[in-house]
Amino acid sequence: MEIDIKKLLKKYENIDDTYKYAYIGIPKSLGNIKKNFFGTLDEFKRKYPNFRAKKKLPLVLFMHGSAGLSKGEIYKRYIVSEAKCIFFAPNSFKIKKRPTYLSPMPLKKYEKVHKLRQVELDYNLKKVLKLDFIDKKNIFLMGHSEGGVAASIYKSKSVKARIITAFSCEHSYFYENIKLGSRDDEPFLNIIGTDDEYFARDSILNRDYNVDGHGVLTLQNNINAKIVVLGKTRHDITQNIYVKDEIINFLKLWKNRE
Repeated sequence: MEIDIKKLLKKYENIDDTYKYAYIGIPKSLGNIKKNFFGTLDEFKRKYPNFRAKKKLPLVLFMHGSAGLSKGEIYKRYIVSEAKCIFFAPNSFKIKKRPTYLSPMPLKKYEKVHKLRQVELDYNLKKVLKLDFIDKKNIFLMGHSEGGVAASIYKSKSVKARIITAFSCEHSYFYENIKLGSRDDEPFLNIIGTDDEYFARDSILNRDYNVDGHGVLTLQNNINAKIVVLGKTRHDITQNIYVKDEIINFLKLWKNRE
């Protein structure tokens, strides 16, 4: 899938709104704030006009799924409070004339969405890297479902590790001939449920595809990859009790580690 970023930036000219209306979570340990902050970056600046960061913190850049930021609302609470990372989630829904879909659809329809999410991710990563309180050596890329596609295929030397939830990281009805953007030894956590309605082996949508329902074959040569397959778990993996600890432990293990 070839992507002309410059062309798409012109097509979706209000792409900056994904950054302007992004949701951010900031641990209180970053500086002179009394409690963890959740809101937009503009709201943070208005609330703390004299803010001075005591240090730089790792960042989790989260790409939400087709349903929006509801899962991000869950992830961000413990990523900020327990993993002590900044959480930043671009708001893709702010893009005017944003392509949408209702599965099943022809692959070309899905590709329009995937291309847009790549541009959105690229734009926002470049913006957050300019923030003076971000530890640029500890950038984690995370994506859920549709956002998991974007986070898994994006290429960048700035990304230290990835967390993909509710996407199997394999060839399917949703994305053909997948090629990960990660390095061969890049830390990679992939969490998927056995009963995922969209990406599991027995999903109706994948009846014409040879799908395993997980990313074992895709990630088999990555020594730092971990694949978590959750039994009796559907697409909303946030309902599974193990998910929180898997994400927090992964972040704690790899942040500040060479």
